[in-house]
Amino acid sequence: MKVAHLTTVDLSLKFLVFPQLLGAREAGCDVCGISAPGPWVAEIESGGIRHIPLPSSTRGMDPMADLRAAWELWRILRRERFDILHTHNPKPGLYGRVLGRLAGVPVVINTVHGLYAAPHDPLPKRLLVYALEAIASRFSDAELIQSPEDLALLHRWHITPRRRTRLLGNGVDLSRFDPARFDEDHRRHLRAEWGVEDGQVVVGIVGRLVAEKGFPELFEAMQTLGPDIVLVVVGPDDPDKDDALPRDLIDEARTNGVRFLGMRSDVDGLYAAMDLFVLPSHREGYPRAAMEAASMGLPIVASDIRGCREVVADTVNGLLVPVLSPAAIAAALDALAADPARRAAMGAAGRKRALARFDESRVVQIVLETYREVSRRKGLAWPTAHDPTTRPAIRHATADDAAFCARLHADAISTGFLPRLGHRFLTRLYRSIIGSDEGVVLIADLDGTPVGFVAGTTDTAELYRRFVRRHGITAGLSALPRLVRPSTLRRAWETLRYDDPVGDTPAELVSMAVLPAARRRGVADALGARLLTELAAKGAGRVRVVVGDANTAAISAYEHMGFVTAGSVEVHRGERSVVLVWSA
Repeated sequence: MKVAHLTTVDLSLKFLVFPQLLGAREAGCDVCGISAPGPWVAEIESGGIRHIPLPSSTRGMDPMADLRAAWELWRILRRERFDILHTHNPKPGLYGRVLGRLAGVPVVINTVHGLYAAPHDPLPKRLLVYALEAIASRFSDAELIQSPEDLALLHRWHITPRRRTRLLGNGVDLSRFDPARFDEDHRRHLRAEWGVEDGQVVVGIVGRLVAEKGFPELFEAMQTLGPDIVLVVVGPDDPDKDDALPRDLIDEARTNGVRFLGMRSDVDGLYAAMDLFVLPSHREGYPRAAMEAASMGLPIVASDIRGCREVVADTVNGLLVPVLSPAAIAAALDALAADPARRAAMGAAGRKRALARFDESRVVQIVLETYREVSRRKGLAWPTAHDPTTRPAIRHATADDAAFCARLHADAISTGFLPRLGHRFLTRLYRSIIGSDEGVVLIADLDGTPVGFVAGTTDTAELYRRFVRRHGITAGLSALPRLVRPSTLRRAWETLRYDDPVGDTPAELVSMAVLPAARRRGVADALGARLLTELAAKGAGRVRVVVGDANTAAISAYEHMGFVTAGSVEVHRGERSVVLVWSA
């Protein structure tokens, strides 16, 4: 199963969703990340995750670049034929969901990391964001929402379909962000490196250098505080964003004593040298840095906004302050800096809260459960490790198995004609065979998971005639975009005219396919033997199967089941097939 995660830049792949990529890979999927290339690609690929560059993707507002990125993504999706596309971030989440569905990706999942509109934003902006989200969500199979407040809003405004929406939450690696990993020598060394003197209180912030993170208000607040409070800033420049901090503002803050450490991958160790954490953001989804700080036992001063309220319980493990208020930020920092005992109590409460709420393994599990649920609903087989001694269990297919049969048929018999008519057409066809008197469809299960199927009929011509009478209009409409091609329409007519090619053998093994991971386990033999037994019980003394003459592996497999070559046929003009017959 091929799974792709789409983000704006490689930074997001590495620091926002990397555990999810690793989780899918460990579950047996072929996983890749799609984003603008950058300095984190090498580290992503060193973790066994393939990276596909999206060169035109940017974080800033650039309509022409966004159109180029969308075109690049379209070509990637058509080339790679992913089974699951998981989109993230505002822009890729918008065009990624739409293009994923139009490109025929079977499963499209989106994570809402935080609606790109806050309650204090102007109403026109909020309405535009909600409208775009409502449109894009109609192209996905599942919406994973990090913030409970966002989830409530989406339901209240009927923006996303409730049945496809699930609370995801957010989490961090609690074993990595554990204050017990770092001793006093580590803390003392870093503080000396930062030029922090004994008795000074270190306030830390981790985030991109953009105004949205509240840096202008924070810098203004720091100017009103005494020299005993030191601010350490960890995070990269983000020049693509419209609200990137101007260089003169950064230079002024540095002159006033703010320490800028740049982008760091060792933030766990940096937290251990801090006394307080601050996050005066204007907008957040579910802030990872604040969760990390809480896990490291730091008290937190944060804006009283969505996301921050999930991490900080006011007066318990930190203080919430009004957004865009330098005075409130300064007052909160000053109060906690002056009270070491209160800081210690809040830090302990933060660690306890993190252990209860911020475990990233739970988030990964929800993501994988969503993949499994939607995949099975769409007829995709989720990777499963099977006991090699387990024998397949054969059962009759139900209407719910039609999508699985259609998907596996399209994957395993991709050079045939029927897959060209699309998944919906194939699903209708198999549902018709399953429900017909002359049809037999069997499913092979290993450990309760479908791994193969076989379909047969006592009369192929009657089976197709019945399908046309009962489902011709709806099936034709589902395949209409493909039937407009003259060659496809001709092949459809040839298929409908196809009849007994060897005489006196109307019964046929129509199709059979087994997942690659379950082959050489006797699945095909078990399916074939059971089908022939059931067709014989329905009065079929002879059963045929038609195989492309170049498919020597399939011909050999059918001969192993007892079929013998009886002739050849040209079902479609210019395409020769071998006819094999089994006799009871």
